[in-house]
Amino acid sequence: MKRLNRGIWGAVILSSLLAFAERPPAKGAAAPELIAGTDGMSPGGRFLSKLPFATRDTLRKEGHVVLDTKGASGDGLLRAVIRFERPIDEVFAIITQPSEQVGYLPHVTQSKTVGARTAEGEATDMVVSFFFTFRYRTQHWFYPEERRMEWTLDSTGDDGLTDQSGYYQLYALDERTTIAEYGTRVVAKGGFINFLRGLGERGGVAEAISAVRKHVASHR
Repeated sequence: MKRLNRGIWGAVILSSLLAFAERPPAKGAAAPELIAGTDGMSPGGRFLSKLPFATRDTLRKEGHVVLDTKGASGDGLLRAVIRFERPIDEVFAIITQPSEQVGYLPHVTQSKTVGARTAEGEATDMVVSFFFTFRYRTQHWFYPEERRMEWTLDSTGDDGLTDQSGYYQLYALDERTTIAEYGTRVVAKGGFINFLRGLGERGGVAEAISAVRKHVASHR
């Protein structure tokens, strides 16, 4: 019984340590000119001006566009841009609630906050099922001063993944519209990387960001 109690308390302490870990510097903060805006353009306008016309046109028509479905840039990230018809502060407050993902993201069957959530981040236990079931813990970090969220995999778990990371970077287009740059990387153990990458190429990323957009639009 004592050994069992020690094990339970050890798990609680580990969860608490993960939840209260010191927030690291952002890995990919946006350039200062994109945060502040330049040449009389808003940050969102400046960001959009750097995208090809076809990309901007798709974003205007569809509300989202996948930029890179194969990680062709070499870092393995799948990238997308999303337009939200809400002020940037509201969008940031909504997307920094990762435990709500079970309610709107396809194939997510659990998203549960571990330990205590802080203003700087939270750890979240995730279960994703799509042919295979993956259980893993993700540490989300919040950077409100930069309107940015990043997440990384807790690599101590035996969860079938070697990497699950990503980011949202928000830019205010105007007082009522927010542009989000999104990136995600998933690497699985045991040869599943090509399978998971294929999901992204077949529209998995587009399906997910479309669900995020609908969730932000309907959130109260």
